[in-house]
Amino acid sequence: MSAPAAQAELAQAREASSPGDSIHETKHESIDNHVDDDDIDSLNPEQRAALEKSLKKKLDWQIVPLCLMLYLLSFLDRTNIGQARLNGLEQDLKMSKDGRDYRIALTILYVPYIVFEIPSNLVVKRFGPARWIPFLVVCWGLVSTFQGLVTSKVGLYVNRAFLGTTEAGILPALALYLTFFYKREELGLRQALYFSGASLSGTFGGLLATAIGLIKRHPGGWAWIFIIEGLFTILFGVACLFILPNDISKLWWVTPQERKLAYARMAPPVTTRAPDAENAVVPDVAATAEKRVAAVADEASLEYTGKFVLREVMRTFTDPVVLLMAASGYAYATLLYSNAFFSPTIIKSLGIAKSTAESQLLSVPPTAAAFFVSITAAVLSDRYRWRWISIVVLILISIAGVGLAYGSKVASQRYGGIILLSCGTYSIPPLGISWMLNNTAGLYKRATAIALYIVFTNSGGITSTWLFYNNEAPRFSRGFLVNLCLNAGALVLVSVAELYMIWEGKQRKAGKRDHRVNKLRDQGWSDAKIREYLGDQHPEFEYML
Repeated sequence: MSAPAAQAELAQAREASSPGDSIHETKHESIDNHVDDDDIDSLNPEQRAALEKSLKKKLDWQIVPLCLMLYLLSFLDRTNIGQARLNGLEQDLKMSKDGRDYRIALTILYVPYIVFEIPSNLVVKRFGPARWIPFLVVCWGLVSTFQGLVTSKVGLYVNRAFLGTTEAGILPALALYLTFFYKREELGLRQALYFSGASLSGTFGGLLATAIGLIKRHPGGWAWIFIIEGLFTILFGVACLFILPNDISKLWWVTPQERKLAYARMAPPVTTRAPDAENAVVPDVAATAEKRVAAVADEASLEYTGKFVLREVMRTFTDPVVLLMAASGYAYATLLYSNAFFSPTIIKSLGIAKSTAESQLLSVPPTAAAFFVSITAAVLSDRYRWRWISIVVLILISIAGVGLAYGSKVASQRYGGIILLSCGTYSIPPLGISWMLNNTAGLYKRATAIALYIVFTNSGGITSTWLFYNNEAPRFSRGFLVNLCLNAGALVLVSVAELYMIWEGKQRKAGKRDHRVNKLRDQGWSDAKIREYLGDQHPEFEYML
């Protein structure tokens, strides 16, 4: 990098930095290619803010709607079997009347789903999200379409196994994909927006299933639920091959100046302890630019950057923050999937619907309400940087909903409980995903951590399939009580994670983790290489609480 370019980088960092950012892995060659000594460094704060506002608006219109639609289709194609069940799936495929065969079909999907999530996320960077994500979409769309053609329960089992295999990589890939474009304090809302596809799938799925279920032709109305929704998924996957940006360099409708800012704003500050304050940590903006500029010129660092590092992957499995967050994900996701798979059946058992069509329509208000709560919670969480407290409040809402749905003897109140628990349980995962991404660094550790989190949440999906039995209607004591206990456990787990991060942050500010850096410096490592090697274990990495 030339001297003028280095000076531009330094000036730009002084304008862009904010004290909350973590150490972020940015390709040094991208900085060299895309951030030159012209427009951005000469902008005053007002101009820069206006330019960033314009950029984020374009990102939001270009990236988020695609992610939302992709996850909506994923969740819809995975859970529409609940609506198909009400339209005669079990009878036509001669499945057991006690629901055992149906639960087996639900369980089978999650076995390959869990197995392939981490491997799938580790190849996102290699193949590029613009190729890998559409490939997954087309594959599961085909499988979902064929689900409408099965003629036996064995055929359904095989199909569900393939559906789990092909869908496994989509949620962790989308979560990782957003980190290529957004800063850590911007992730909560964007994760919530695309994850709202889960609640919207319940809204549109209920309406669509009601209409499709009226089709009376062989092999049954339920088959057309799979066929029509699967074909739409295929078409959308093909479209994504042409419209999904692979990275910042492939963004549509952005000006050259906005593209440069898109790269520049991903540059984090470095923090250093102030010599005149007792163990205080302050942002050192100059150090940020100087170290990053030095890193661009450091060939050893360039060689290290971007390589697959097994050590980075393995660190994920010994990080207490990752493990606590993942375990909490299992606890509250069990309720999420219980609701997704069984709410049509539970609502029908309340006796407030006179027909299958009415039961399906009554599944719409809970998920519609959940959509608005999810977005509101994410906006507040991002604005005030409230990750833990937001999740705790939503878990408490879920617990209140479960208690009302189980404890009340009035059908309308129990239905109100379902609305309440839907608002809580659909709103937690996007904040949980954001919290995990906020507190992990290093591309492959982050990819592994988010995939591990989703492995745990989908394990909750397996548990959920064995909690609600037809012969326990309308109380469903086992299902509601297990979910009540699991959500109470989730409260404990997220609180322990929060306390650990507070304690560890104090240790770092006190200089008790500096030995990690000093040891590597003594071996001649550059600062850039040390930051990438240590990731979130670097003493300067700050947790987002």
